[in-house]
Amino acid sequence: MKVVFSKRAFASVMAETAEKVTTETGGLFLGQVIDDTWYIVEAIDPGPKSIFEIAYFEYDQQYTQHLINKIANLYESRLDLIGLWHRHPGSFDQFSSTDDGTNAKYASMRPEGAISGLVNLDPEFRFTMYHVTYPARYRKIPYEVGDELIPEELMRYRSDESYRELMKRLLQRSVTRPAPRRSVGLEGFMKLVAPELEENRREMPDPESILDADEASDALTEAVMDDLTFMTDEVGIQMSLALAGKALTFTQETTGGTAMVGFMCLKDGGICLNFEDSYYIYVPGLITSAVKRAGERREREGVKKPQLPQRRQPKIFGGAIKIIKKK
Repeated sequence: MKVVFSKRAFASVMAETAEKVTTETGGLFLGQVIDDTWYIVEAIDPGPKSIFEIAYFEYDQQYTQHLINKIANLYESRLDLIGLWHRHPGSFDQFSSTDDGTNAKYASMRPEGAISGLVNLDPEFRFTMYHVTYPARYRKIPYEVGDELIPEELMRYRSDESYRELMKRLLQRSVTRPAPRRSVGLEGFMKLVAPELEENRREMPDPESILDADEASDALTEAVMDDLTFMTDEVGIQMSLALAGKALTFTQETTGGTAMVGFMCLKDGGICLNFEDSYYIYVPGLITSAVKRAGERREREGVKKPQLPQRRQPKIFGGAIKIIKKK
């Protein structure tokens, strides 16, 4: 097992360290895991509202969530959040109990775990990489730097034609597909995954901080695309989508009423998910990863895994979805 940095990603780590040379700082890694190799294509900065102190550091979470989506969208291959790094004071190159909690959170998001790096200046720049598995088990692993060491397809930017196709898809106001063989209840599905969203819980946003759905339609639709496809084509949830007021909503009519999940784009670039009376910080793929964690939790608890419809080939806006633009 090893880590491979692109030249840009490694330079980003060094640039951030140099800029905050007197305090702790850090960043996040975007890339892919292929055959036991962790390819880091991009390393993003922690954000202007991070807390930078001599022996303490905290990410600007809303900023990083916004930037992850923006940067990942530049590449032809999907870039995932695969790890993080931060600087420690002096020669201290072990993780603190606070670090253990953060690393465990990231490791739980993927079956492969995550990677976590520590930077020390004692006095020269020293970078130590670890593989982390849940709950917080560490293994030191080597790293290399070089664009030529990374598969070409991971480094390839999206073409202008792909963006044209994306814009056509986002501008499409109504798409109808044949209904799935079985329909899964939206409310029951969300209650199943809600416990896995607790770490992303937040207060209800101030209405003044939310953009109108029309103004944020492109950002919202692009952000939820993967979760939408998963919920409709793989899980089999039959629902409608609407852009209305300040939210993009997933709704499903049942005999007991209307189940609804809402997504709102905030003026600071973050996205908020709303289900019933709870609000969560949303990042692309959040619901899909929550389902995986929920399945693992049920297996640990000895609960029989619910039988979902047989997996079908994913189709963008599959299932019986209607995207409705309300005037």
